[in-house]
Amino acid sequence: MMRVLIRTVIALAAICGSAPAWAQGQVYDPVPPRGSAYVRLVNALEGEVTARPDFLPQQRLGTAPAQRAMAYTVVENVATRQLHVEFQEGQRRGQATFRAEAGSFVTLLLHRTADGIGATAITDTADFNRARARLAFYNAIPDCPAATLGLQPSGPVIFEGVAAFATRTRSVNPVVAQVGASCGSRVAAPFSLEGIEAGGMYSIWLIGGGTSVTAFLTRDTTARYRP
Repeated sequence: MMRVLIRTVIALAAICGSAPAWAQGQVYDPVPPRGSAYVRLVNALEGEVTARPDFLPQQRLGTAPAQRAMAYTVVENVATRQLHVEFQEGQRRGQATFRAEAGSFVTLLLHRTADGIGATAITDTADFNRARARLAFYNAIPDCPAATLGLQPSGPVIFEGVAAFATRTRSVNPVVAQVGASCGSRVAAPFSLEGIEAGGMYSIWLIGGGTSVTAFLTRDTTARYRP
């Protein structure tokens, strides 16, 4: 699936006129039409979510790490319209309207708000380095003004000062390492960056509420475009 994401980045770059030179001669999946973007929904809420976008089929996002983030999926004609989604977690309902630029990768983060549930659209950095892995860190805690991710048990900081509903990215060497995420005195259990591969793209999510926070890793994928 990672190869699908890389081919997708190249395909979108191609339709925007900036394909990398090394892409020549590779075999690609079908290229999305000009004016398309890739969008994924991510569940940062406590319970399972049912989402009804007006640009994709209905989605069910669970609470296990592998169930929280859907694959990036092609959305056509994004420049000509607003995108709308309604979603529900238990008895709580929310909705969001947002825009996506052609050629972009967008994460719609479903999260808690002061009076219920809401969503924030984040434009992602989808570039990659074939010799290294791309790591993105998302702060999905509404009352966390500055999240941190660092090597454990006492290694250097990888990201710091990441605002609520924001992300930051960097390239890292594809090695096994223990990392931990925190927001002030709220500290998530550390976990291992296992399976990181050169050329791969990965996301770390810091979620939770109150004094309980959790962090986990997912591998970024794209759904194959079907004309």
